Amino acid sequence: MGRPLWQIDADLRRLQAEKKAARPRTFKPGARLRSYKPEAKGQRDPRQTDAAYLSWLHEDTVCIACLIEGEPMNPHGLPNRIEAAHQNLAIAGKGWRERGGGKRIHDARTVPLCTLHHTGLPNACDNGQRKFWDRLGLGDDIADFAAALYAAFKNGAPALPVIQQFARLTDGGQRG
Repeated sequence: MGRPLWQIDADLRRLQAEKKAARPRTFKPGARLRSYKPEAKGQRDPRQTDAAYLSWLHEDTVCIACLIEGEPMNPHGLPNRIEAAHQNLAIAGKGWRERGGGKRIHDARTVPLCTLHHTGLPNACDNGQRKFWDRLGLGDDIADFAAALYAAFKNGAPALPVIQQFARLTDGGQRG
């Protein structure tokens, strides 16, 4: 009679944890803008990631859609926290090209949205980004909003004044 099954299972989990801990880490917390080399010949715009920016977006920001429209009803009881919404829009005047074929968007092209406005409602951002931003009154200004947020992060400034500035843009048509 050998060892009991629970003991073998515990040993297996311990060995897997040791193996995982021994692996070198490829991600360094707080790493700044990391650009990947082109994956294929002719790739022009490799994705750039910025983990520090994404964590900054989650800290003391508010959902711009909640500021403009008000907080929506929560029919599913979802936890309504801030998420980084990557914007995949083609805005020629701003130099934004739509990424296709499952390609990821640069982290600098993210904006803070609550769970409901990001993915939780039928008219959420991920269900139709162009319609969503046109409905809020931002339209192509979403590119300026994302750029202003990223610039605030780079300068060490808080995000809330930038979000409030662009929320006011929809009211009277003037920033300010």
